[in-house]
Amino acid sequence: MRIIAIRAAARRTLLAAGVLVAAAACTAAPDATPTAASGPHWVASWTSSPSTPIPPEILPPGATTPQLEGNLRYLMRISAGGDSVRIAMSGGPSVPYLAIDGATIALSDAAGIKPDTMQKLAFNDQAGVTVLSGGTVWSDPVALSVAAGDVVAITLHLVEPVSPPQADKQLVVSMLPGDDRTTDLALEGATTIVARPLVTAILVDNPDVDRVIVAFGDSITDGNGSNDPLMRGWPDYLAARFRAEGLQNIAIANQGIGGNRLLEEGVLGESALTRFDRDALSVPGVTHIILMEGINDIGLSGLTLNGMSRSYRTLGTSDIVAAYSQLIDRAHARGVKIIGATLTPDLGSFLPGYATDEKEVIRQMVNDWIRNESAFDAVIDFDAAIRDPQDEGRLTDAYNSGDSIHPSDAGYRAMADAVDLELFQ
Repeated sequence: MRIIAIRAAARRTLLAAGVLVAAAACTAAPDATPTAASGPHWVASWTSSPSTPIPPEILPPGATTPQLEGNLRYLMRISAGGDSVRIAMSGGPSVPYLAIDGATIALSDAAGIKPDTMQKLAFNDQAGVTVLSGGTVWSDPVALSVAAGDVVAITLHLVEPVSPPQADKQLVVSMLPGDDRTTDLALEGATTIVARPLVTAILVDNPDVDRVIVAFGDSITDGNGSNDPLMRGWPDYLAARFRAEGLQNIAIANQGIGGNRLLEEGVLGESALTRFDRDALSVPGVTHIILMEGINDIGLSGLTLNGMSRSYRTLGTSDIVAAYSQLIDRAHARGVKIIGATLTPDLGSFLPGYATDEKEVIRQMVNDWIRNESAFDAVIDFDAAIRDPQDEGRLTDAYNSGDSIHPSDAGYRAMADAVDLELFQ
């Protein structure tokens, strides 16, 4: 199948007196196809999908929604380099009004921010921007040379406090209340907050990057269970493999959301069927999608958790296969290859009723379909890479983060090692 880059018009409503972005499904990107007349070739080098609040029945006792205020500094490891860079920002559907009046970008290393790389970001030539619920805004580009594997520091100053959804993956998010400190090399006295980032993408201008892989899935894709905040699960370990092989033409966008499901809303995000266009097909430069999703459809099927008025819908193998088929057709219609990844083991889960012998049968049947029906353009067998050879319904001990669902860093590395790099060359 011929791979073509995705054309999707970015639509922004820009008003004077601070750029105001209307609440539309505007994560779509400008044309990323490099031609003699098209100018810059923007590709996604780091991403995080907006999510919805954690339902009360899922929250641990005493947990509250985090409130962010003042200065926020994010550290993200990018997967591809370029000579110019810009960011995308969104509060997602959970934040009705997101306003900043200052933002900076810089490179960071073990010693901290590199002073000579600090640059102010602008939005339509203005320092501030307001984004309404569900909207997305891109910053103006800045000339900053970045390389694959660099750690980028992005600092925002919020006009008003916001309460984004909690994250199930620890990101380096430092918060310092008060006046604009976005150009400070160190945010002395800052605290670390766990929340979905308001920065949803780092884009680089690089005509040599002709492969953009979207890792699309749930918390196992997002990296829950990893202890390294700069390594978000198997996608970052896969990006490290590409760097080690000298493959500088490939970028990886991690669009995993904890608790995400193929067919149902809630538990931290819109369903895969709902968000696929926004979070996969509209990622700038996308050529390949690795789909690893469905374990939450199986695990939550039929459960009634604390505080719920009704049970989650009971789903079976045919429901999951039908969802896969829909996503495959939609990817192929846009000229994008879609690779199926098998579902990893979860027996021993801490959540009562989530992983049972009956549900294990469904997981095995789904994996058999992924492996044998040739519906996907290729298959990555993550299940075989990290399961216990003596008990195939469970993670092997060395790859278990401790909750029997999410891999450890060693497990995520093993998953990345199971990917045939020839799929993307």
